[in-house]
Formats: sequence, C-alpha cells, structure tokens
Amino acid sequence: MDMGDVTVIGLGAMGTALARAFLSAGKTTVVWNRTSAKADVLRDAGAEVALSAAEAVAASPVLVMCLSDCAATRSILEDEAVAEIVAGRLVVQLASGTSREARAMAAWAAKRGADFLDGAISAWPSQIGGADAAILIAGPETTFTSATALLKALAGSLVHVGPDVGHAKALFGAALAYYAAHWIGFSHGAVICEAEGLDPARFGELMAGSAPFFADDMRRMGRVIATNSFSAPESTIASVRADIARLVEVSDDLEIGADFPTFAASVFQRAVDAGYGAEEHCAVTKVLRGTSPHQRRPVQGSFV
Repeated sequence: MDMGDVTVIGLGAMGTALARAFLSAGKTTVVWNRTSAKADVLRDAGAEVALSAAEAVAASPVLVMCLSDCAATRSILEDEAVAEIVAGRLVVQLASGTSREARAMAAWAAKRGADFLDGAISAWPSQIGGADAAILIAGPETTFTSATALLKALAGSLVHVGPDVGHAKALFGAALAYYAAHWIGFSHGAVICEAEGLDPARFGELMAGSAPFFADDMRRMGRVIATNSFSAPESTIASVRADIARLVEVSDDLEIGADFPTFAASVFQRAVDAGYGAEEHCAVTKVLRGTSPHQRRPVQGSFV
C-alpha cells in the first residue's frame, strides 16, 4: 500500500465523516474498521482500505482514531503488531473518554516513541469539514502546530486548549454538563407547549432568537465564577429558586413529568439553605463544588 497523508481508524458515523472531510480536502486517506463493510462507501469515494489495523498504521504518518471510546482505541493501539510500529507517528485520539484516560494514553504513546494529541469534537457528523464544526485539541504546542494544516480539513474551528492532554476531555465534559441541561430543559419546555396547545417548532424559533442573551449570560457567568464575584447579581439565587419552584407547579398542573424542574429547584434550594440566596445565580457553583480538595485548581492560562 502506498503511503497516505492520514489514516482514519474507526468508521462509525463520525469516523466516516472525518475520512470524507480529508478526502474532500485532497488528502490521501487510508481507512480501517473492524467491520470491513463500513469501509466500502469510502473506497468508492477514493479512500484506500487497509486489510488490518497494522497495515493502516503503517500506511500513514498521522493516525486519527475515532472509535467508540478510549478503551476501544487502546485495544487497537496495544495490539502487538500495532504497538511495534507506532513509533515516529502522530496519534490523534478523538474518541469519547476522560481526562485520566487521555493522560494514560499519552504516556503509553510516549513510551513507544509516538507523538500524541487528544481531541474532543463539538459537531454532528453532518457538520464535519464545515465552518460550524469545532474540535478542541490538547497536547504539546509544537505537535499541534505540525498537525494544524491537516486537521483544519475537519473543522472550521480548531482550538488548541493547551499542553495538558487531559484538558480537551475536561472541557468537553464541562460542555456536556451544559448540553445535558439544555437538551432536557428544551424538551421539558416543548412538553409544556404541547400540553398548552402550542407548537414546539415555534418554541424552538423563539428560543433560537434568544441566543445572544444566553451567550452574554455564559460569558458573564464564566467571569463571575473565575473571579468569585457573586455579590453584584443580575438575578439572585433566591429569585431563580422561586421561579423554578413555580415551574414545578406548572408541570404538576399540566400533569407532565416534573423530574427536571424538581431536581433544578433542589439545587437552588441547597444554595439558599447554605446562605447564598442574595448572590448571583451562578453562585450555585458553591454547592456543586462539594468538598473535593481539587475544586479550585489554579487556572493554567487561557485559550482562544
């Protein structure tokens, strides 16, 4: 097999989208997947299909790994035939996982003479290769710089978040906390609309129009939490607690599930009980931090 520009291992919906983006950018792309049938459509699109993981690794200087999780990635990299030839290559790990797993994988790669970057994708497969896709990359700056031209094919926004390889996964976890509440909260709102005879699609348009407000609120909360400046509130924990308590009543009146607002109300009630009722609504971080000794690690710098 001729040498390729990049190898993509893992051809689920996201891995296939990554391979397509490389092909669209004119990169010679080698692909491999345990289920070989998933590679057929990419062969038709111009990809070279490796017959084994070792052949795929040998074929390119850069390996983009996008499997189901970090454990699946390691199971391939630690295969004896692969581990023997990974030296001198760059492994870009884009599977879901934790900061701990990313750091462990980076240590494994370093022992075998391979460079390593860990990433987190913030996009749907249909967005990969376009301006709306974003990928966070963590690892040594020189390694990131050497791979930037290639990885730009995948996303309009390619953000280096620093040298600690665990930080891409940490930021994705932080974002997922927001997304989880966003998805459940929107769905709860849609159920309220349905119960009242309102169109959920119209509700979606209404909320989309509020995007600038939410963007400003997130920036404000980030600054307030970073500086521990909760005493000049736009809205207070006590007022938000009261509003969410009414949302529980609304849900009960409409005879729809109240699990989400009940949970949210309980968090704000804990903050009121702890004496933070007059502070900024994001002062709920004080009760969410718990008692972990790692709750306020020093900030290690910024990224753009």
